[in-house]
Amino acid sequence: MNSPMQSRKTEFAVLVSEKGGAERREVFERPEISIGRVQGNELMLPKGNVSKRHARLLFRDSRFIVTDLNSTNGTYVNRRRISQATIVREGDRVYIGDFVLRIEHADGASEEPPSSQEVTGSGPVRTQDSPSHKGPEAGMTHVPLEKDPDDSGGSYPHVPPAPRAPATRSMRSPMPSSDAARSGRRADLASGVSERSQPISQSDSLDPSVAAFREALGRVVTAAARVLGPAVHGPTSPQLQESAAGAVSEAIRTMQASGEIAESISAERLQRHACAELVELGPIGGALEDDEVGELSVSRYDRVVISRGDTQRSVEPPFSSAESLDRVLSRLCESSGRPRHADETVIERRLPSGARLAALCGRGALTGTCLTITKPRRLTTSLESLVRRGTISRAIATFLGQCVSARVNLLVIGPRAAGASHLLNALSGAVGDGHLVIVQGDDEIAAGDGRAIRIAIGDDDDASRMMAAATRSSEGRLVVDSMSGAIATATLDLIGQGDDGVVAACRAPGLRRGLSRVVADLMGERALTLAGARESVAASFDIVLEVAKLRDGRSRVLRVAEVVGVRGEEIALNDIFNFHVERTAAGGAIEGSFTATGTVPMVMEDFRARGVPVERSLFTRPPSR
Repeated sequence: MNSPMQSRKTEFAVLVSEKGGAERREVFERPEISIGRVQGNELMLPKGNVSKRHARLLFRDSRFIVTDLNSTNGTYVNRRRISQATIVREGDRVYIGDFVLRIEHADGASEEPPSSQEVTGSGPVRTQDSPSHKGPEAGMTHVPLEKDPDDSGGSYPHVPPAPRAPATRSMRSPMPSSDAARSGRRADLASGVSERSQPISQSDSLDPSVAAFREALGRVVTAAARVLGPAVHGPTSPQLQESAAGAVSEAIRTMQASGEIAESISAERLQRHACAELVELGPIGGALEDDEVGELSVSRYDRVVISRGDTQRSVEPPFSSAESLDRVLSRLCESSGRPRHADETVIERRLPSGARLAALCGRGALTGTCLTITKPRRLTTSLESLVRRGTISRAIATFLGQCVSARVNLLVIGPRAAGASHLLNALSGAVGDGHLVIVQGDDEIAAGDGRAIRIAIGDDDDASRMMAAATRSSEGRLVVDSMSGAIATATLDLIGQGDDGVVAACRAPGLRRGLSRVVADLMGERALTLAGARESVAASFDIVLEVAKLRDGRSRVLRVAEVVGVRGEEIALNDIFNFHVERTAAGGAIEGSFTATGTVPMVMEDFRARGVPVERSLFTRPPSR
């Protein structure tokens, strides 16, 4: 005969809340659920800092067990990161990205006596009237298991052992070579749980060991910089690297002997990070070499954040001082070929790797020097892949393909993070065997590999002459990754001279703002009147597309419109396709449909003139999701 526990239906509830949001309750009638960002998970949490398959929740023998599935940002129970299958009890908080989860039996009844512990931001805290607990579980609300119960096929021990405190390394090995130090940094960044990065959603209060290492690093760097003198501000050379290694090693030995640095702090790790700050690029060096890191930002010297895919992580340790950050900024400017000027407060450079550096320093930076480095992404999207992602519908993809074949001038408008460059790459790839002249921006357009002329235009370059020379040497299409300033004006000049089939992107939060930005650039560069600039822009582009990233993190083309001229004080547009939001599904996913407005665009005449097949049914079809 089955026991009451065996005959009882498996049912539990998960209470989910997001930062600043209301709590929702979801009930599950199964013993196991998966948690992640995408559809297919029983519990979907659609945020960029949640992995596609982030964690698993198991209900077995009246116990809840949570397991992290090698997620990028990790899973936390009561603000402690878990590395193995872990028992959680009712009242415990499970942190996944920006979400907080609490688990309870669906009927509200607990199979265990209620806990007498309060959960705070730093972990479980026993209340004053709590009885003393003895045994390995004393003082704990979540218990890591020695093995995942599914690994052995059996059940877990009823009273698992308490977790051991991680051992602290004490190393006094000599300073590794510069190559070894760089190799160590790359290994740190390649590791999903490295010593150098942690989820930015963690509590701002530093762990005592982290704070101690930061303090020791600052002392060592300051002492070594004092020994090196003015040379530390100069270009990196083998001699400077050798001198820095010696100065750092001597500073560490002296401070350890005097007790300024605790014996528990790794001398090897101190040596590596100190030398990196003094003669290399400090905590951002490894991120610049990591192909998976798309962007890194330093809001102040002790706050370094890297973006890898859809996730953001803090780099630990950051810079030890504002002086160290300042030295690294000067080295970056030196590597770009344009050294930093003493009175420069706004710094913009393109690094040898193609990454863009933007920094604010001096009197304008009230919180100290800050910088952002944006690395070019290699884009390989196609119209077909955008249909699969839900960015566009099949009808829109067919229409855009016809526009490209008919050499219609297309302008994509949207923020950089919304996927405008991906759409630009897909449109460029639809050209087929034709040649491309690509004016490279922040991202690397992969379309046209082997048959494309690629140019990069700096602030001091003559955009008009460079683009004119490139387009004369090829019969292909002009692709402009970022329509702004002199590049926007040069693009409109080339269109006015007869270039067609142009595909361009403009970074702006919306369609009308993007058009206004191009108009303003033309007025500034060519001293045109507002009316004249509007007329020029309206006459240059045939079709404009607005792309945006919605609240669920997915990119959508919100509008496809035809430019029909100027009416009054604005460029007139006729919408061809729109995206309509219908509802927000459970988990936050936004559902909607792409709808044809019924307007047949005038460019259909161009299709016929160039022998491109015309499908009028595209503009009368029912909505597509």
